[in-house]
Amino acid sequence: MNMKEKEIVHTAIENLEPGFLKGQWHGYKNALRDNGIDGTFTLEVEGRKETFDAVVKKELRTYLVDQIINKAKGREHFIVIVHKLFPALKEKLREHNINYLEANGNIFINTRKLFLLLDTDKTLKPEKKTGNRAFTPTGLKVLFEFLRDKELINQTQRVIAERAAVALGNIPKVIQGLKEANQIYKLNQKQYTFNDRKDLLHVWAKEYQNTLKPTLYIGAFTLKRFGNNWKEVPLNRMKTVWGGEPAADLITNYLQPGKLTLYTEEEKKELMVHYGLMPDKEGNVHVYEKFWADTIELETAPQILVYADLINTNDNRCLETANILFNEHIEPKL
Repeated sequence: MNMKEKEIVHTAIENLEPGFLKGQWHGYKNALRDNGIDGTFTLEVEGRKETFDAVVKKELRTYLVDQIINKAKGREHFIVIVHKLFPALKEKLREHNINYLEANGNIFINTRKLFLLLDTDKTLKPEKKTGNRAFTPTGLKVLFEFLRDKELINQTQRVIAERAAVALGNIPKVIQGLKEANQIYKLNQKQYTFNDRKDLLHVWAKEYQNTLKPTLYIGAFTLKRFGNNWKEVPLNRMKTVWGGEPAADLITNYLQPGKLTLYTEEEKKELMVHYGLMPDKEGNVHVYEKFWADTIELETAPQILVYADLINTNDNRCLETANILFNEHIEPKL
C-alpha cells in the first residue's frame, strides 16, 4: 500500500459515525500480502467486533469492479475501502453484497450478524492542486493525443504541439509533469515510454471531466427537427460528431441513449440552421467544442473520449457500456 492509500484508511476511520462506530486497521507488509489483500479492518459497533479482509483503492474504477467481486468470492468478511464511490458503483457493490467504506465515513456492511448502511452528504476537504502542467486544460489536450497515439511522445515537440493544437512552449512542461506524476520514464537519452497507459487513461478521464470538459461547454439544446430520431441528423462529420451515449450506441449497439452529446467546430447559428437544434436549458442535447482534428470523416468522437463521457456518469447502463467499450475496443489498442 502506498502513502495515499494509508491516508484513505485513516481518514475513513476518523470519519466513522462518532459514538456508534469505531474502526481499527492492521496493514500487511508486501511480503505478507495474500491474494491482493491489503490488510484487515476491524469494525466495532456498540461493543461488537467484526474483522474483514480489506482492499484499499484511491478510486474504484468501472473496470475494477468485476475484479473486486471475484476477490470477494468465498469471503464473507470482505470490504473495499475507497476514497469516493459514485452512486451507481455503490449500488452495484450492494447488489453483489460487497461491503464498502468511503473516506467520508459512508459505509455498507451486510454479514450474518450485522446489517449497516450509512450514506450521508458529508464532504471531505478538497485536495490542493499541485500545479502539475500535465493536468491543466492545455496539458489534457496533449495527453489525449498521447493516448490516441502511443508513439507520439517520441516525436519532436513541434509535431506534438501541432497534433494537439497547443503552443510549442507547453510541451516540455507537460512532459515534465508526466515524469513528476510517474506516468512516463526514459528508455534512453531520446525516448520515453509509459508506465501504465490504462492508469493514465483513467487519470485523464477524471481530470478531463473536472478540468477540460467544463471549458468546452457550448450549451444545451433540443433536437426539434428530428425529435428522437437522432441517427437521422445529417452531421457534417469533419466538424461535428457524436460523443457520450449516442457514440457508444453506434460503436457497441448496446446502449439506448437518454442524453445526447455532440462535439463540434460549428457555431451555434450553424447548429440551429443545419440540424434544427434549438437552445434550451432543459434540453437533452449537450454540445461541446471539438478540441481535436480528424483527417477523415468519422461519425463519433475518439473512443477514449466516448469512454470518458460514459464513466463520468452515475448511470449503470452507461457504466456497463463503458466496460464493453473498454474491453472490446480500447484495451486491445491501448
